[in-house]
Amino acid sequence: MLSATTDRQRRITLPPVPESAKTAREFTAATLHNWHLDPLISDAVLIASELVTNAINHGSPPGQPGAQAGMGALAEPGAAVELTWSYQVSRLICVITDRAGEPRVAAPADPEAESGHGLQIVGALAAAWGWTMLGTGEKAVWAALHLPRDPFQP
Repeated sequence: MLSATTDRQRRITLPPVPESAKTAREFTAATLHNWHLDPLISDAVLIASELVTNAINHGSPPGQPGAQAGMGALAEPGAAVELTWSYQVSRLICVITDRAGEPRVAAPADPEAESGHGLQIVGALAAAWGWTMLGTGEKAVWAALHLPRDPFQP
């Protein structure tokens, strides 16, 4: 559900279900295309997908849908994941908020593992990334991408 839109910020609220990663990818591609930031779409789509997937898998408090194995259940109020894209002066910022009480940290690199590479991928693609706990009891994970240089600017 699209919840807020401005010229420089777009936000969507997603239920904590696996299908939300696809919705996040589509939303990201459409948002960046609308902002004429097509060169950033592939990296931005991957970043959004990885962060939304992490929020779905690890961002719901235990016992709520979306928490670990309960991913297929319907979302309870307050268990949603929010994806926001902000087009700033020199960077494009992706912010994912969820109801997790603790931050997610990058797992040690295991090239043989089938999963667990999401934050490593985000770290490789983003100019910077991090997380913060919000006063609302939510966690926000963010990633920044540098905007492409305008060939007509010095």
